[in-house]
Amino acid sequence: MATGADNPLLLCYDGSDPAKRAIERAAELLRTRNAVVLTVWQTTVGLGGFAWAGATDDMIDYAGLDQAAAELGGRIVSEGVRVAQDAGLQAEPLAVKATGPVWTTILEIADRHDVSMIVIGSRGLTGLRSLLLGSVSTAVVHHADRPTLVIHSPGDDDGAAERAA
Repeated sequence: MATGADNPLLLCYDGSDPAKRAIERAAELLRTRNAVVLTVWQTTVGLGGFAWAGATDDMIDYAGLDQAAAELGGRIVSEGVRVAQDAGLQAEPLAVKATGPVWTTILEIADRHDVSMIVIGSRGLTGLRSLLLGSVSTAVVHHADRPTLVIHSPGDDDGAAERAA
């Protein structure tokens, strides 16, 4: 990995307020940076009856659901690019289908684009909620081989401010 100051930031954006705040805060800290805004969407194939209680696989249009998820991902990443541009960053959109857990896809994209830093918002889940829902930002921090900036929103459960790893 030969990341440098000229390499882009990877701004992870899922449409949430914490993700928007992360982009805005990163722009305040790193205004002169180019960026890739990443939205990761997940396929519905394989969800089966677990996700749709009482429905059978032949009752569900997985291809249609995946198409809708891809279109939504496109709209979300476009919104993220607008947020980044409004904050003063030069940003390009990238919406991708997850190749496994969302955090692994984020790391794959970070490697592919040789980003200088990954920027991600945190929803501030702690305790049981964090264990049940998992934490994309926590997984990215623990597995990334490049700097990662996690921006916590005001009012997070633990009252934390921004953290860099």
